[in-house]
Amino acid sequence: MDIPNQKPRSFFKGLITLYLIFLAIFFAAAPFLILTLYAETDLSLSLLPQLIGFCMQGAFLVVVFSIYEKRSTMTNKRSNKFALRTVLSNFVNPCMGNSQIDTGWLPSPNMFGDAIEKLRKKELDEQTTVALQNIAQEQINTMEALTVLVAQIDHTHIEVWGAILRNCRVIRESANQKEISIATVELLENIQQFDELEIY
Repeated sequence: MDIPNQKPRSFFKGLITLYLIFLAIFFAAAPFLILTLYAETDLSLSLLPQLIGFCMQGAFLVVVFSIYEKRSTMTNKRSNKFALRTVLSNFVNPCMGNSQIDTGWLPSPNMFGDAIEKLRKKELDEQTTVALQNIAQEQINTMEALTVLVAQIDHTHIEVWGAILRNCRVIRESANQKEISIATVELLENIQQFDELEIY
């Protein structure tokens, strides 16, 4: 899904909003219309009942389409987040001591916390540092391109994603072992926060 597709969706939402406003005004004014215009008229000869029925049917269809659109949006957001988690798992596994990458796998909060505490107490070993720098070198362009997907989730996700990108750049470009270790701890914290964010 790409950004241009959001414009028709925004137009559709605006159209639904206008229609709901019209329905609210119409149903609020309907009793007064009946009393003033049809007080002495047989309603069976009027189009007002048919108009009310038409509006009620329209309201029902609007509700159905709104529910469908909400479900579709949530499904797309979850799919986007799973794709992003797959990329982030590439950084997490070396820090957890995993040699094999499980697609889309991220550890539990407790495992995350334990790994972060261990990294706070000691610097990364050379093998892990090299592995993380290689991953950052290979994945940074992909992660920047995937920002489009993050933007389609919500602003909170994109803020944390931006912090993750900054950490990855430090890991890729720095030659200071201590600086890389600090950036890695921050990276894991941001990844954990990103994974725990709710989708609305």
